[in-house]
Amino acid sequence: MNPTFKALCEQVHSETAQVKVFSLRVLDAPRDFLARLEPGRHVALQAADMAGTPQQRLYSITRKSADDRFEIAVRREGHGGVSDHLHATLQAGSSISLQCVEGDITVASLVGCRQVGMLAGGIGITLPLALLRGFAQRAQEGLPVPQVSLLLCVPSTAELPFLHELLALELTQPWFALQVFVTREAITGKGHFSAGRPQVNDLKRLGNPDSVVICGSHGFALGMREHLQAELPASRLLIESFSAPAAPVAATPGSEASDTLRLHLKHNGQVLEPPAGKSLLEMLETSGIEVRSVCRAGICGHCRLKVSEGEYTLEPDFCLTDKDKDEGWALACCTFPTSGTLKVDLNASA
Repeated sequence: MNPTFKALCEQVHSETAQVKVFSLRVLDAPRDFLARLEPGRHVALQAADMAGTPQQRLYSITRKSADDRFEIAVRREGHGGVSDHLHATLQAGSSISLQCVEGDITVASLVGCRQVGMLAGGIGITLPLALLRGFAQRAQEGLPVPQVSLLLCVPSTAELPFLHELLALELTQPWFALQVFVTREAITGKGHFSAGRPQVNDLKRLGNPDSVVICGSHGFALGMREHLQAELPASRLLIESFSAPAAPVAATPGSEASDTLRLHLKHNGQVLEPPAGKSLLEMLETSGIEVRSVCRAGICGHCRLKVSEGEYTLEPDFCLTDKDKDEGWALACCTFPTSGTLKVDLNASA
């Protein structure tokens, strides 16, 4: 497992009623860890949820003000998770544990692009925001930046964090265009705001980008990926999602099959009998089995393993190929066992 490091919360401010921005200073990490704290990447925080259960969750680094200082934005979700606990309890002077920094979507990864498209849903704006701030800094220094178009989807304008910053950027930077889609609020007139969700025809606003950055819920990212693969097949897709896939209906507790589910672990011969309705990753973790995992959303591939026999549902992920799946590879976070005995090989080599 990765080592943990402490960070001190130095400042907190509310961006909206549901979103707080935390300024953190790393206290004891080595230089190689600090070097990876780059805007656009995400940092893994170790914190409890509202029930007091320790968890690991990822948050985009939206700004880096010094080698050891960075910012994250946390949205209160209302489900009793880690974000709700951080929103309620993390304050200036308190500390939190960091475990690792992941992700490769940074300004450096987009330098050289002529045109970049961005699609964000809700708090998924944090990744595009980090990149836009980096592009703005490059433009200020006289360095080349791509033409950037951002399509942003939110329930209401009141729930849109960083709105003033985005509008100011759009008004002052000729390389940036913004369009906001509002799903649960009546929108009159035109301009920067449109009613409803972005449709396939709206993707034309992105132009013909070299790369498209997608960030939002698991469902949002999957839907946008499908549309873009059809509409912009030549564009490179860079995807982040911080929500886990939802359990399919067939895997919900109470089904007849849920009484017969068994997991046979190849590395130690142990047999587990968890109830159905959760991902394989959650089943293993609640049984005390250590699993390599970071994103929990089918992005990073750390929880890659092999499963066989039994019945299970594979929810779409963002990193396994059809060939991988044909060979029995799966991601624990996207695998939902339903019945029978599943043989699980945590130590299989690629």
